[in-house]
Amino acid sequence: MVDIYLFNPEHDLALAHGAHNYTAPPFARQFRHDLRLLPAWVASAGSFIAVPDDAPIEEDRRWLLDHHLDITPVPISNIADLGPCRIHPWGWDATLRHQLLACGVSSDFLPTEEDLDWIRRLSHRRVTIAVHEALDKPSAPRPVELSTQHDVVTFMNRHPGCYLKMPWSGSGKGIYRVIDPHGDKHVLHWIEGALRRQGSLLCEVGLNRVQDFAVECECRDGKTLLTGYSVFDSDFHSQFSTGRVAPREELHHSLLALYPDLDMVVDGVLKALEEIIATHYNGPLGVDMMLYRHPNGHIALNPCVEINLRMTMGMVTAAMGDRHGLRGRFSIVSDNSRYLVSLSI
Repeated sequence: MVDIYLFNPEHDLALAHGAHNYTAPPFARQFRHDLRLLPAWVASAGSFIAVPDDAPIEEDRRWLLDHHLDITPVPISNIADLGPCRIHPWGWDATLRHQLLACGVSSDFLPTEEDLDWIRRLSHRRVTIAVHEALDKPSAPRPVELSTQHDVVTFMNRHPGCYLKMPWSGSGKGIYRVIDPHGDKHVLHWIEGALRRQGSLLCEVGLNRVQDFAVECECRDGKTLLTGYSVFDSDFHSQFSTGRVAPREELHHSLLALYPDLDMVVDGVLKALEEIIATHYNGPLGVDMMLYRHPNGHIALNPCVEINLRMTMGMVTAAMGDRHGLRGRFSIVSDNSRYLVSLSI
């Protein structure tokens, strides 16, 4: 049975849509096309990577060879010709399942509709609240889920600098940071549209950020295994900007130096994930966390900022550092309406 990897970064948008007929906007389609080989860094040797039918296959082969990656590109419409397979997308959703069925892939090799329903349900941001509640000693303010504009406005007036988050979104999308509740001319319109489309908002108190990081995991047969760490920077809207590429041990020690109780908290989060998620989901999972400066001056930990039931940029940077021996700063840049991966030493 062959392994096939696939980059579908519009996954979070497709989850928000909910049905199998989602059409990604042009920027998302461009992103998928330009970074089509990104999963090659996490792919197993000898596997395949599905690329868009209009991708330059020979150019992709040369790039993979130049980077010493034993991966073979194949047009997505031809993947059924590879026979029995395990497909590893960036993330599973109903739209991708529908697309792969249309390419001739047997449903035997795809998640069921019930599986996908669980993935969508567990990708809702309210699951972060459940993880906070499962920890013995919560170390950060919990998000609250609110479903009326009045309640959301009351929250943001009480907490300037707060974050409003749509239930289904990722990589910083669907997040609104409210700095000045009374002077922001656009926030009420954004709240109204978000509530209309998704029914609620997750509201979080703003914290004095010291360092963003994530624990990268794999859920398998009811267990959640820690597979690596990622340390990254985010922009004003909490969107990934750059990631540190280094060996796992080095990243781990740098975090322990800032927060010595890290391992104890991570163990608690892994246990919570097994109870809440792993009984219904098999696959990659990333938990974004954040070290922040408490008002008393000490560094504290928010143990669950986001949960991503999919591959993440952090998994890519972790693989670059651990498996491929690279070092530097990973970022994605836009150049003449194209997206490129940059690794600066």
